Amino acid sequence: MQLTRKQIHEQVYFYTLILIAISLPLSIFSTSMFQIVLALNWLVEGRMAEKWKKALGNRALQVFLLLYLMHLVGLLWSVDLAYGLKDMKIKMPLLALPLIVATSVPLVKAQLHRILLFFTLGVLVASMASVFKLVGWLPGEVHDYRELSIFMSHIRFSLMIVLDLLVAVYFLFVLRNTISKAERILYLGILFWFPIFLALLKSLSGIVIAGLLGFFLLFRLTFEIRDRVIRFMVLVPVIMIPVFSIIYLGNSVNKFYSFDELDVSELDSLTVLGNPYTNVPENRDVENGHYIWIHVCEAELEEQWNELSELDYRGRTTNGNSLRMTLIRFLSSKGLRKDAAGLSQLSEEEIRAIESGTANHIYLERFKLYPRIYEVIWEIDRYKSGHNPNEKSVVQRHLYLDAGWKIAQKNLLYGVGNGDVRNAFKQYYESINSPLREKWRRRAHNQFLTFLISFGIPGLLICLVALVAPLFLAGKRRSFLATGILILILLSMLNEDTLETACGAAFVAYFYALFIFGPDFPWLRDKSSKEDG
Repeated sequence: MQLTRKQIHEQVYFYTLILIAISLPLSIFSTSMFQIVLALNWLVEGRMAEKWKKALGNRALQVFLLLYLMHLVGLLWSVDLAYGLKDMKIKMPLLALPLIVATSVPLVKAQLHRILLFFTLGVLVASMASVFKLVGWLPGEVHDYRELSIFMSHIRFSLMIVLDLLVAVYFLFVLRNTISKAERILYLGILFWFPIFLALLKSLSGIVIAGLLGFFLLFRLTFEIRDRVIRFMVLVPVIMIPVFSIIYLGNSVNKFYSFDELDVSELDSLTVLGNPYTNVPENRDVENGHYIWIHVCEAELEEQWNELSELDYRGRTTNGNSLRMTLIRFLSSKGLRKDAAGLSQLSEEEIRAIESGTANHIYLERFKLYPRIYEVIWEIDRYKSGHNPNEKSVVQRHLYLDAGWKIAQKNLLYGVGNGDVRNAFKQYYESINSPLREKWRRRAHNQFLTFLISFGIPGLLICLVALVAPLFLAGKRRSFLATGILILILLSMLNEDTLETACGAAFVAYFYALFIFGPDFPWLRDKSSKEDG
């Protein structure tokens, strides 16, 4: 049967959305290319009068587009228009995708589910590619957990993983009776594999956002249950989620600051081989509670290390760190003496790990969260002790937030303009002679603070309204996916400039448009199911 022109455009629209969904976790280039295809199809399709009428009648769309309009207005008081126009180009999906989705022929339920299925497969492929690289089946070495994300920033990839977990929950529990056996197996696999991969990726942002998102949605679900006894039975374990998380974090901090008993009078002065130790007990640097600068004999370390490894003791690890310091820290982390006897107790795997820059044996525990928490506490502790903040991600973020807040305080009324945000940070770092090197002098890493810096308090409020109000204006406050994506976006903005990269802007615009302006599938309409628990 021959398709009409209208049907052809509708098919192009649907399949291009699928291609964007697949591309998001795999390629920003193809994501951008298919967005262009989508926009061209929308323009060539015509029916502009009808689309214009839809846009005028969609209050939620109009409010959301204030977000892009605010960035356009912000150029009026920006000096660096070149950077401002680049910023507008990056954020173009925030204008195009909601407008296209809201004014095109509405997707049916089966189409949305297929789009989500292909997005899930795309994220799954990206995660497996990362694992293949880790085990050596793909070219390149993984020196750092951030390098596990092959196609994009590990933080943005973790957001996609969290969204996919949300999608899996949606199909398995909200639409459990409408999916096939194969889909059920796939989404069960996702619920099993992606938390493991998040731990492997060691993305604290992704893990925290997943936890908070799960807590918010479970908390909301609790109050949908009418039976008071069942509601209480569900509410107690839900509340215990943040309680146990805080307890775990507190125990991790206490564990970090549990040091060895140190009696200077009992420190040995000679190694087993009769060589002198260097002991500096006043230096309180530790690894896993073991003091680094006691029982150190570098003469023995250097001689034996150079027999075990092709990398020189005085040289660099494969990720560019001092090999000498990495080795001393690693031995300390195991409670071993820094001499030939201590070095002889290391396994071949541990030698290779030191060569790649691993400074603590707990970092070899890839599937545990504690090593990442330990690393964060270690960074903060080192910074407080006066050490260099460069290449310490958590400490740097603190400095970015501090810089952003100092800039914002001087421009609370109308901001510096989105075109001048980069220059404002550059001038601030220079004015305080920041200890951060040039490559690490970055922006706020908090989207709300970036809004404040760019547009002042009035502009920040407009941006917040543009993000939150459409959920209610579109009548989607009971939609599982719409509520979930909004919470996910807002949480991500606390720890990242989510909209300041092409990948982040496309991700937010695409799923915000699909879930807010797309099909309406309210969350658990049937009251009786909640009543019965």
